[in-house]
Amino acid sequence: MIEELDDGHIQVDENGDWFYNGARLFRPEILEALYEKLELLPSGEYVLSDFNGRWPIEVADTAFVVSRVDRERDEAGGERIRIGLKNISRYEFLDPATLRTGKDNVLYCRAAGGRFPARFSRPAYYQLAEFIGEDESGQGFFIELGGKRYPIKVSEQ
Repeated sequence: MIEELDDGHIQVDENGDWFYNGARLFRPEILEALYEKLELLPSGEYVLSDFNGRWPIEVADTAFVVSRVDRERDEAGGERIRIGLKNISRYEFLDPATLRTGKDNVLYCRAAGGRFPARFSRPAYYQLAEFIGEDESGQGFFIELGGKRYPIKVSEQ
């Protein structure tokens, strides 16, 4: 499948929308197949990879965008936060230790088993904001889950 895209240009915009030669890709089965082939190289470059090789793609910010946030109880009665990722049918659980703010206070976490950064959409940010507290110093923020505080790191990336 990827080799068919060889002559085209693939982009992912800051909202997590995928485009092929300027046309938006929207079919779930195609998008999920592309995510399965996605790699993030140590250089920060995103590529689609299969046994035929690697094809670079242009990503405005991140290829993953958090579109939904839900707080729930796990089987043992502990708390966790479930996140939905745009264009992906399955949910995953937030690793609160990976939360960070970037440029312009955009909120990020790690997704797909921690392999990729994920940007929070504005609605997902507001959903998560319900669970964010300010530390005693007034200089930072955290999420508390299961009685443990996870500070939200600040970075410029």
